[in-house]
Amino acid sequence: MAAPLLPKSERDLLATLTKDTLCFRVQELVTVGWSYQSIANAFTPNKTRSTIRAWAVRKVKEQSSITSVPRPPIKTPRLRRIRPKSPGIPHDEQLRIARLSPLARRYRSRTSPTSASYNANHELSLIAKDLYLKGVTVSELARVSGVTYRAMKRRVDRALTV
Repeated sequence: MAAPLLPKSERDLLATLTKDTLCFRVQELVTVGWSYQSIANAFTPNKTRSTIRAWAVRKVKEQSSITSVPRPPIKTPRLRRIRPKSPGIPHDEQLRIARLSPLARRYRSRTSPTSASYNANHELSLIAKDLYLKGVTVSELARVSGVTYRAMKRRVDRALTV
């Protein structure tokens, strides 16, 4: 997220100040809540944050404020996505997945539709799809089937698109 810009009047004011006055003004801006990056972006060419921080911590004698110090815009809190709790995998489904997984690993694109590995692969994909749609996580499915997250994610994605 980009740092908010200081108002134009404040940027113009900073460009005209001498060193001690500039450091005092930067300290005032930091005190009211402006970030080092916002202040650094007010200069042409931009200053670095470390330069602004050095000015903000520098000891300068107390001065009267030239103009009122602008307040930074109010930050809106970022909404975090709350993932619903997984319902888990029923024990009988866990046993089925564990039984099908070794067979399904042998499946290849040229496997005959009548072979056990073909049927196991197809059945495992359907089970994974159904459980995923019910809210079971891919990592749980991968753990039960004994494969990597990536392999199970690929299986679930493929099953959802078909």
